[in-house]
Amino acid sequence: MTPATPPVIELNGVTKSYGDVAALAGADLVVRRGELLAVVGPSGSGKSTMLNIIGTLSRPTTGTVAIDGHNISELSDRELSALRAGTIGFVFQQFHLAPGVPALDSVADGLLYSGKPRRERRELAEQTLRRVGLGHRLYNEPHQLSGGEKQRVAIARAVLGDPPLLLADEPTGALDSRSGAVVMELLHELHDAGTTVVIITHDRDIAASLPREVRIKDGRIEHDSALPGHAYERAGA
Repeated sequence: MTPATPPVIELNGVTKSYGDVAALAGADLVVRRGELLAVVGPSGSGKSTMLNIIGTLSRPTTGTVAIDGHNISELSDRELSALRAGTIGFVFQQFHLAPGVPALDSVADGLLYSGKPRRERRELAEQTLRRVGLGHRLYNEPHQLSGGEKQRVAIARAVLGDPPLLLADEPTGALDSRSGAVVMELLHELHDAGTTVVIITHDRDIAASLPREVRIKDGRIEHDSALPGHAYERAGA
């Protein structure tokens, strides 16, 4: 990435407080289109709070957040929902697949409010499932899938509309090492195809394997490998 590459995420002096607790304290972060990075930190470090703010699921207490060039403070809740739907795909540690629903329909339901007819939604879902290597599991229900396959269904649902930004929150946390490696390989393939991928993790090995690592502790970014000196310290941190 170069400075000329447009940013898809911009955080400037972002804080998030819950009463007297500061979950995020003065975070500055720029992520440019086409990057692959990890936001790493222990439980309670503030990384999930950062994910929620980047994903526009939560508004900051102070500071500015721009996603794909849109200042979220200037958007209504309805406009934020539209931005999420068109720009951001989410993958979580838990797969959130409804029991009894085949993989094809679990993915197709991601376009339920798009206005597309059911046949088109299912055709797009099938294409995306084949893209993630599950063309042979289209009609399998969750109980018939392995953990790794369930996560690939969840990833297919997240990237169905080709969002430019994919946020993956502990995507391998519920998987064995082999399934986790398959999911990480898939995330790399999506990145190679042009998707900006941000992986939230507590796993230092995963973070170290990616081109960029952002470490967060006690609500502050303490290290960003993309910055000169490979470290980032705010005054007073």
